[in-house]
Amino acid sequence: MIQLHQKTASDYLHLPYHLLITPDDEGFGVSVIELEGCYTHAQRWEDIPAQVSEAQSLWITVMLEDGKIIPEPHP
Repeated sequence: MIQLHQKTASDYLHLPYHLLITPDDEGFGVSVIELEGCYTHAQRWEDIPAQVSEAQSLWITVMLEDGKIIPEPHP
């Protein structure tokens, strides 16, 4: 029997996903383009990486627990 390697949330967090960053009155709205519904908000520009990492981790973990397919980043 052949076992396929199943990616973990950590595997996906190291992939180069694309971000859409939108300034607003309270900071920056950030969407992960390939992960529909994965978004966050940061008050300061330098907070974006940590906020995105947390949002992606939660989104990917829930999707994997639900048995959903996680999209790979676009080239």
